[in-house]
Amino acid sequence: MKIVKFSTDANGYLEASAGRPVTVMVSRQFYTPGETAGGLSVFFTVLCIVDLFGVFPVVALPKTIISCGIYGIPLVVALLALQLYTAVLLGRCWLLAQELQPDIRDKNRFPYAAIAELAFGSRVGSLVIFLIDATVFGAAIPNFIFASQSMQLFWWKVSSGAVNVTYCVWMVIIGILLCPIMWLGSPKEMKSVAVTSVCVVTTVAVCVWACILMDQTSPPPAAGLLSYVPSIRDFLVAYGIMAFQFDIHPMLLTLQVDMADGRRVNSALLGGFAYTVTLSAVTTLLAALRYGSQVHSNILQGMEPSFPLYLVALLVTLQLCLSSAVSSSALFQHVEDLLKIPRSFCIQRCVIRSTIVLLGIFLGESVPRFDLIMGLVGSSLTGPLMFVFPPLFFVRLCYKKTRLRRHRLLRNKIRTGQWAAAGAGGGEQAAVRARLPLLAERQHLEYDTFATAAVDVDEYSVRWYDVTLAALVVTLGGAATLAAVYSSWGDFVDSATFTKPCLINATVAARTFVESMADS
Repeated sequence: MKIVKFSTDANGYLEASAGRPVTVMVSRQFYTPGETAGGLSVFFTVLCIVDLFGVFPVVALPKTIISCGIYGIPLVVALLALQLYTAVLLGRCWLLAQELQPDIRDKNRFPYAAIAELAFGSRVGSLVIFLIDATVFGAAIPNFIFASQSMQLFWWKVSSGAVNVTYCVWMVIIGILLCPIMWLGSPKEMKSVAVTSVCVVTTVAVCVWACILMDQTSPPPAAGLLSYVPSIRDFLVAYGIMAFQFDIHPMLLTLQVDMADGRRVNSALLGGFAYTVTLSAVTTLLAALRYGSQVHSNILQGMEPSFPLYLVALLVTLQLCLSSAVSSSALFQHVEDLLKIPRSFCIQRCVIRSTIVLLGIFLGESVPRFDLIMGLVGSSLTGPLMFVFPPLFFVRLCYKKTRLRRHRLLRNKIRTGQWAAAGAGGGEQAAVRARLPLLAERQHLEYDTFATAAVDVDEYSVRWYDVTLAALVVTLGGAATLAAVYSSWGDFVDSATFTKPCLINATVAARTFVESMADS
């Protein structure tokens, strides 16, 4: 074995024995916040975002928008703009956090909570973790209900009522079959799942359009849809359901951490939102023209039996199962860390994740309708994660970044002797060094990793319009969240009084669902 010998040339570069100049680089010195070796591309991140949105914007959102009449259009535009804005802010928060505290990358399983802790302390970080876990877990329940109802719809219509396995039974079957998929790790290990899911979403949208255009038996839409004046309750319900269906925030940072270049997460967000909104907008327009206000919360219930409808029912079930596998990974990882379960594949992972899935199935059997859970989760849990925390965290981290810039300037003055030349004594310099740990040699090496970061400081300086816009978003989002929570809980209690869930009476629950299909 030959050992290469190095010597130093006149310029200070290392030189190999063969005479070729060799430059030794420390990788951390040339690291840029947001870069991850071997991570997800922008294109695949777009696929993951579309997968997380799933089929709900296509098959469940049209009823919500149509119920608001012509006013549903500005409502959708405003809510989507706010959601996209706060999602972009959250992505920028992660880049800022990496510049302020480079070792925050080690907390890649809890990036949202790590940002919260860096901005406002450990208590806020714990609150964020609780809200994310509750949101992810609650979001899986409508998936189970809708998927099981799609299976009952498929067999009921394809057999003309001869096969009547209730969705209460299908929910248990789906939960058991879904467990092995849930055993996978992070989104990086689910590329085939996400690609398949996006193909399914696209096929579902096209088939739904075909079903609407071919429907010749449904009655014509009632007149007056454009002149309909919605109630405040209609707007609050729409807010809760849209917040649920387009809330990317709990999983956004997990995807950004896994990206090869997290700085391009905005491009992925725009691509994912644009694709899903386009599918949903076309479906809503066709449904409004064909069914009007008579469209169902589950748009499939009002369609006549056809091959495209059968295909959609099966694909919806498949997509919701795949989407649950990707979106639940953050919750699974947190629970596993709390229980100190190894991050590699093991039997403990299988047991814990299967237990969480079966608990979700149990709760799904305990609620009467999937749209009620959408509104409840969307209004009560996603409001703070979506409208309150991102603007607050961004302004706070920008403030910290501005202070860091001042510390750097002062450190440079001390190192170059300018501060001492200006008349500062040794005692005063020592006091400043004690207050500014960045002056320590270890911290100096750590923060000098971002030699070009000073160029970007001004971009993240707190400006008056940042604070104004953040305050406006927080105020409007907080008020809408409180009002929607009140409305959603009232609807939930009223519906539980008149509609029996599977856990109380499976026969009555299934009959109610079948009657709603027969009425259509």
